[in-house]
Amino acid sequence: MCWRSPVRGNTIELLKPGIAFSVVITVIPGLLSAGKIPSLALVAATLVGTLLVAMSSFAYNQIIETRTDSMMDRTRNRPLVTGKLPLWQAHALAFVLLVFGTYLLWVQSTPLAAGIALFSFVYYLLIYTLWLKPTTVQSTVLGGVCGAIGPMIGEAAIANRVGMPGIMLFLLLFLWQPPHFWALAIARREDYSKANFPLLPVLKGIPETLRSMIFYQWLLVVATIAVPLLGLAGWIFTIPSLFSSLLTLLLIYRMRKDASASSAMKVFFASIVHNLVWHAAFSVDAAVGILRD
Repeated sequence: MCWRSPVRGNTIELLKPGIAFSVVITVIPGLLSAGKIPSLALVAATLVGTLLVAMSSFAYNQIIETRTDSMMDRTRNRPLVTGKLPLWQAHALAFVLLVFGTYLLWVQSTPLAAGIALFSFVYYLLIYTLWLKPTTVQSTVLGGVCGAIGPMIGEAAIANRVGMPGIMLFLLLFLWQPPHFWALAIARREDYSKANFPLLPVLKGIPETLRSMIFYQWLLVVATIAVPLLGLAGWIFTIPSLFSSLLTLLLIYRMRKDASASSAMKVFFASIVHNLVWHAAFSVDAAVGILRD
């Protein structure tokens, strides 16, 4: 039994199930956005299918970035870099997950949901990983498309369309990502510099990065206020979401006096909390609305 533990650990490191689960969470508000309770079978198929496609994309990402991962302290011990996991196994596992995840979404959810998930997969690997990330300082912003698409998968699964709820939820996630990932990039700026990734803190410096973080965080505040104004949610969503967004904004402003790695990580974790808060708040708000109707 002892030999299985390293194999299991290497597989987990390759597939990033924890991060993939965070992607799955973004689908839930979309599933509840159509004003009706989805069946348990639909929920299960949509969430599991999304999880499998997400884990496949993370595996392919590590396959593509093996060389640059070897240059960074944070990633140099990944199993493909160290050789603990053979490349052919990573390819095989990623392919099987992609096929089964897409099949599950297509057959048990809707073809539209499967198509959106595949679009996100292709965008993440071909547009973001291979093109944007190594070439442009705006990769964090432009790459946010694939990271924000979860609610659209959810709405496509329950309603077989993408309307205003899915679009606004997409916008909330899209605007949330730049301050979140730039905070991490500030904390690990030297590490990213070793791999020659043209991230904003590396090329433009911390002051310019903070200005951009403040800009996008204010846009997120405005978008949060727009959700109830469009009739898409009520106070159960608005109050906690707005509060946590403003708290993250306050921490970013404080970084203008203390831009240390520890301060950046406070912003990073505060943004994670905010993301969980608004997802939970919207889901509860939507569920209450469904039950009330």
